[in-house]
Order: sequence, then C-alpha cells, then structure tokens
Amino acid sequence: MPIAFVAGATGYTGRALMELFAREKTDWKPRPHARSGGKIDGAVVCDPRDVKALTDGMRGCDAVVQLIGTVKARFADGNYDDIDYGTTVALGEAAKAAGVPRLLLLSSVGAASARGAYLAAKRKTEEWVEKSGLEYTIVRPSVIGGEGRRGNQVLGALLSPIPSLRGIEVHELARVFLRALDRREAVRNKILEGKSIWELLR
Repeated sequence: MPIAFVAGATGYTGRALMELFAREKTDWKPRPHARSGGKIDGAVVCDPRDVKALTDGMRGCDAVVQLIGTVKARFADGNYDDIDYGTTVALGEAAKAAGVPRLLLLSSVGAASARGAYLAAKRKTEEWVEKSGLEYTIVRPSVIGGEGRRGNQVLGALLSPIPSLRGIEVHELARVFLRALDRREAVRNKILEGKSIWELLR
C-alpha cells in the first residue's frame, strides 16, 4: 500500500483530507505530519522546516502532499516566505533525501500572475517545485469554502460562472488530492487550475 506524507494534516484542508483517507476507497495510506504532539494520532511531529527530521519521518513514503500555508493573521508564525516557500523547500529537500519521488502542492488561483506578496510567494514556491527534480502536481484552487467559512462559500458561488474562479468546498479540494494520488500519470508534472480541477473530480 503506497503511503502519502501529509504536511499540514492538522490544518483546514489537511483535516478534510485525513477524513477522506478514512472513509473513501483508495490504495493510499496517510502518514500525517504535525508541528506539535497531541493533535493527531500517529503523526510525525517536527518543525516543518527541519529537513533532517522530515527526511527521517517520510522514509518509506511514496508521495508528499504539501498543504501548509499561512495568512497575514498568522504572521507571528512566519511570513509567506518562511511558511509557504520555506516549508515547501524543506519538504522537497527531505523528499529527495528520503527517496520520495512525488510532491503534490496546494497553491492558489492567480499564482501565475505573481501580483502582491501572497501570489508572488505562491509562484516562487511553484517555481522551486518545478525545478526540484521531483515529479510534481500543483493545485491552484480559488475560494475554499466549508464549515466556518460561510463568507467564502457565498463568494465562491458568486464567482462560479467563471471556471477559474469557481469556489470549491474543502472536502472536494481534499478529494482532488486523493484523486491526484490515485491517477499519477494523468497529473504528472501538471498544474491544475479551473476546469482541470473539476475534470479530476468527474
């Protein structure tokens, strides 16, 4: 059974993905990562920028799913470069050291424009992944809705006529990653955005 190292397993999208691993049919088994202990059973607990600890924690895995990101409200933990870019580089270097061939990255719609600090950091992160030598899949969702995010759900619905901006419920986004793990050849070295995200859910 292949194993996916899930970085950000205790976050909003990560929790949804862990739920799907438990209830949906898939050949994959998760190995969750957490920054601190006591949040999730069986987690690899370490700083997400500690390459050595990450390398040890992901040995034997077949893919890394990178769901860690930040927003300005949480800048006490680090800025976009520290969190979005820094953790991705650490995970990528650890994957190479541990012999893990694949990296699946949660990015954002509009990252190609690199406008503003947030999207610039997202694109910088994507570019590192693209040049890393790892097999990659980059997912660029628009507004992520779900429990506790009523405003995002409303905005996502309003944007739905525009395929690239159509909002996505968090469990549907998690399902995109699960499908991407299962359909390796279909998503090899691709960026999924707009219609290509929804096609994977058919």
